[in-house]
Amino acid sequence: MLNHQISVCTLYSRRSSHLQNLVQGLIKSKMHPWELVVICMNDSLPELPSTPFKINSFTINSSHNLPLAEARSKAAAIAKGDFLIFLDVDCIPHPNLVETFAYHLENEDALYQGSIRYLNFGWCKNWTFNTLQNDSTPNRLQGEELTGNQRVMHKYEFFWSLCFGIRKSTFTQIGGFDTRFTGYGGEDTDFSFTARLHKISFYKISALAYHQFHASYSPPLNHLKDIVENAKVFYDKWNFLPMDKWLKQFAELGYIRLADNQIEIIKLPSEAEIEVFRKDS
Repeated sequence: MLNHQISVCTLYSRRSSHLQNLVQGLIKSKMHPWELVVICMNDSLPELPSTPFKINSFTINSSHNLPLAEARSKAAAIAKGDFLIFLDVDCIPHPNLVETFAYHLENEDALYQGSIRYLNFGWCKNWTFNTLQNDSTPNRLQGEELTGNQRVMHKYEFFWSLCFGIRKSTFTQIGGFDTRFTGYGGEDTDFSFTARLHKISFYKISALAYHQFHASYSPPLNHLKDIVENAKVFYDKWNFLPMDKWLKQFAELGYIRLADNQIEIIKLPSEAEIEVFRKDS
C-alpha cells in the first residue's frame, strides 16, 4: 500500500551498504511511503534497487563534513508529502514503522519519536526481521519498548533525529533545523526545544527501527571541533551548555578549557589519540 502523504527523509554520506538495507526495509514495509528523499552530503547517490516508491535525491557540497542541520531542512523543503519521517541512514525500518507514524501523524499534530533497537557487533548481514530482533537490544536511555499504537509523553531533552516523524507544516512552523549548527552535535536538542516553545506535544511511539552497528567513539573526539562550536551556538540561544558530559570529558583530557560556560579549544586530538577511544563492540 502506497501512502501519498508520507515522505521518508534520510541523509547519506559514504555508507552505501547501510542505505541499501534502509531501502530494502522500506520495500518490505506493510505501508510504502510516497517517496524516499535522500540528501547526499559531499557524496553522490549510489545505485539502488528498483522500488515501489519514488527516490528523490539532492547533493549538498559543503565545507563541513556532515552539514546535518542544513541537510535535514533541505530534505523537508523538497519533500512532497504532508507527513515527514526522518530516518537515519544507519536504520532499517520495521515493517510497521511507516504505518505507525502515519497513524499518529493523521490523528494529532505533534512531534513523534520512534523506537530504536541497536544491532549487535557481528549481526547477520543476510537479515530477516526475525534475525534483526534477535540480534539487537533496546536503547536504555529511551525508556520502555512500546507496542501497537501506544504512545507516551517524552522528554524534549531526549529527542533524537535518528528516527522521528512530524507534519511538514509543523516542521516549517518550527523553522526546521537551525543551520547555524554546522556538523555534529546540538542541533537535535535545539530543534526539540524550539518545538516546545511552539507548544508542540512530543511523544514516543512504537515505530521501530534497527540501528546498524558501526564503530563509534566515546567520548566522540572525532567530532570535538563541531561539538565545541555547536555548543557555543546553543549557549547563545538557550543560555546553557548542551552535551555537558562530553565537554567535561574533553576538558579532563586536556583538549579544551571549560570555565563559566566559556569554551576554548587548547589543542585538537591526533588521529592516533582519537583511535584510543574507538568502540568496535
